[in-house]
Amino acid sequence: MRTFVSTLLVVLACVLVTSANASSFTTTYNLASLNVADFSTPPDFFTGPFNYGYTPLGLDGSVNGLVNITSISVSADATVNFPLVLQNGNLIAFNWEVYVGPSPFGYAPGQVNDSLTRPDTLTGTAPTLLQFSQADIYQTTAQPQFTGTYDFLSNTLTSNATYNLFFAGTVPYNANGLYTQIFMWSEADDSIDFSNITVTVSGTTVPEPSSVMLMGSGVLGLAGVIRRKLSA
Repeated sequence: MRTFVSTLLVVLACVLVTSANASSFTTTYNLASLNVADFSTPPDFFTGPFNYGYTPLGLDGSVNGLVNITSISVSADATVNFPLVLQNGNLIAFNWEVYVGPSPFGYAPGQVNDSLTRPDTLTGTAPTLLQFSQADIYQTTAQPQFTGTYDFLSNTLTSNATYNLFFAGTVPYNANGLYTQIFMWSEADDSIDFSNITVTVSGTTVPEPSSVMLMGSGVLGLAGVIRRKLSA
């Protein structure tokens, strides 16, 4: 009986340690509002002035260990400003750049107005990066919502916009808290107000080896105590 109980406790310890090796998480960040615009004078587009900006920095302090990002989803309500003459055919278009990583990215949050710097020259980098442009046929004064979801495992982007171009990349990294931020901009001769900007990040974490060993030592220590009591 004692041998059986001791063996069972050791097996339980191994199961607990193994189960601690990987866990999944999903975090949604609410990142306020921005205006993106290209006020270039036809026919010379991409000369500005431009409106663009970086959202506030989001942080989930509960994400710890070796992080592997599996998917990113974004959404925002959008209103097209008028009066407006669309020189880019009948499309409204803009770009998302989503940064995710274990530390801040060095981009000051806030709106930049009337800049003559092309926003595509400001594109940044991060351990996990999703860049994609969305364009949709202009029909009404308001586009109810733009959404997009990228799956790193299948390398696929799904969106409710008519046209999309995307680039994404990620590497595993150790984190003590997970940060995210979005850069939004346009060079498509339109002006769009975005509100309710959100990003949802999903992935897996593996505890640091020291944490796993500590858990295993604790469970095995408990097994030893119980075994000694059974032997008494």
